[in-house]
Amino acid sequence: MSKAYNPYQAPKAGLTEVKPDVPVELASIVQRVLARVIDNLILSFVAFVIILFVAMIALILMLVFGGIDEDSFAELETWSGLIEQYQNPFDFKFFNLFILGSIIVNQGLFLAIQGVFLHRYGQTIGKRLLKIAMVDAETHEKVPLPQLFVLRYLIWDIPAFVYSPVNWIIRVVDLCFALRKNRRTLHDMTANTIVIKV
Repeated sequence: MSKAYNPYQAPKAGLTEVKPDVPVELASIVQRVLARVIDNLILSFVAFVIILFVAMIALILMLVFGGIDEDSFAELETWSGLIEQYQNPFDFKFFNLFILGSIIVNQGLFLAIQGVFLHRYGQTIGKRLLKIAMVDAETHEKVPLPQLFVLRYLIWDIPAFVYSPVNWIIRVVDLCFALRKNRRTLHDMTANTIVIKV
């Protein structure tokens, strides 16, 4: 029997169903390091292929249109000098246009390779292969791509190009943070993420 409608009854507040916390298993440090290694190998391989392709095209154009003369060798020496300067780990390179260009190209290439996986799954290719993913530390939901890319990758990868010694110190400290119970690294905290097994 249905209850009669009472126009004087106080309105009931709508209750929102609260979902119980779903337990998650944190990814191990080994899984995270291996995923990073895989991602770096993929990035390095793609970069190598692109550089090789560009070099071959440049060589073909030089042979077809201008040939190789002393000016060509002088230009190659200039590029070699820039590369040597880049390879010096103790050289502070922030105001070097070659290095700034490298940052843009490197991060653009990373986003081109990993962007779809980060957007759809909250994973890089390496993390997907190892069945781990980045999620919001509080809601355990997928994190938006801009938040992941800027706060988890971009701001932490730039020191590698600017000043290598500082970069390696940051990397070691970052890894040490992962030894704690919650396994959250510095870049996890800036992006408010955790890495879980999926």
